[in-house]
Amino acid sequence: MRMVLCLFALSGTSTVLVAQENADKSTPSTDSQDVKPAALVIPSYSQNVALLGTDQRYLDLGTLQTRRRTFFMYGMGVSESYVNSFQENSGGQDNSQLLWSPHVAIINASNHSSFSLQYSPFVVQSTSGPSSRQVFHAGNISLSQPIAPNWALQLSSSNTYGTDTSRLLSPLAFDVSKGVPVVDPSSAVFQFNRGKVFTTAESVGLTWQRSASQAMSFSAGESYFSSLDGGPSSRSTFAQVSYFAAVSPRTSFNVGGNYHHQAFSLGGCDSYGFSFGITHQVGRHINLALEGGPEFETAPCNRALGGNYGISISYPLSRRSRVGLMASRSYMINYLPNTQWTDTGALSYDRQLSQSFEINLNSGYARSVRSQAGLGTYVGYFVGADLSWKLSRTMALGTSYRRFEQVSGGPIQGQNMALVSLVWNPLPMRIVK
Repeated sequence: MRMVLCLFALSGTSTVLVAQENADKSTPSTDSQDVKPAALVIPSYSQNVALLGTDQRYLDLGTLQTRRRTFFMYGMGVSESYVNSFQENSGGQDNSQLLWSPHVAIINASNHSSFSLQYSPFVVQSTSGPSSRQVFHAGNISLSQPIAPNWALQLSSSNTYGTDTSRLLSPLAFDVSKGVPVVDPSSAVFQFNRGKVFTTAESVGLTWQRSASQAMSFSAGESYFSSLDGGPSSRSTFAQVSYFAAVSPRTSFNVGGNYHHQAFSLGGCDSYGFSFGITHQVGRHINLALEGGPEFETAPCNRALGGNYGISISYPLSRRSRVGLMASRSYMINYLPNTQWTDTGALSYDRQLSQSFEINLNSGYARSVRSQAGLGTYVGYFVGADLSWKLSRTMALGTSYRRFEQVSGGPIQGQNMALVSLVWNPLPMRIVK
């Protein structure tokens, strides 16, 4: 893990999203004609690989054949942006930038395992006012692979490096819930003049499929945030164990425990908790997942009994439209130092208007409770709309609008942004057939 981290730190790579898991289609037992065990909703592998820097949100491994294939993916986008930044009790500032966003990926995958290596830098050149250039690097490496009968291993390492200004202008990151992409809510974290920052996150997970309807998962990870211009840094580590059991083809339950350690610039604290959850398929299309439980903290962070929770709803409305919602409490560091936990929420809606036109509506919310009472609780949000016009199989013209705003935890400040983009994404090249 440390070698992977050093490699990405030198190349300036960044955060990515590892996709959420889909249903494992295990074959029911034929021991009895009357009782058929339910297939577990949580599988032993990731079935979607999220993609960086491309208008194609993810690669669906379920559409591949069982045999392994290797793909080389690449492309780039060129954009012109207009940005209006404002702050409480001060006038707004307008500027424009020319943006260049290449991306490259190597993905080795079958419909039950995958390996991906991705890198997507984002270069911002000011075209109004004083000339300046900023770069935001993004990259990740991930592995999902069966390693023994009933055992599967998942590894991921993702890093970011660059200025917050260029981060907010870069393409949004997405999670994938049951085939529905949902925008990463950490994009809601907005701050002015923070300079260059570096973030990293590593995780390892093991899944043991005890039977067609029971499984256990073990996971551990670490995240780190550092302001490279003299600001504070923070580190979080965690360990978690969960047990899953299906009670019907549409419903499963889970129970688990977790431990977190947070190290701040002025100290640190530990927390541990328990969670109980349910995953249920409502009708033919709606997938609902709920979980929550108590969380206990040690000094100096133990202000009161806390809790953890997670909500996920994915709903393919039709073959041309889909909507997804996610909300959770995270004890891992995103983009704010000295944070005890962060409540986040995100809502995404996609609609294929015609064969050539597609619209995406996205919004995100973040509320971070800080370790020091004097810092205040951070609250921020963003909303965005994207319209894409497919010119050919590989070229697309797009226009976007985003608004970021910090409403608590400091001066009220925000940013309005409009973009016009030309994107080139060649079809994936199969380098191993």
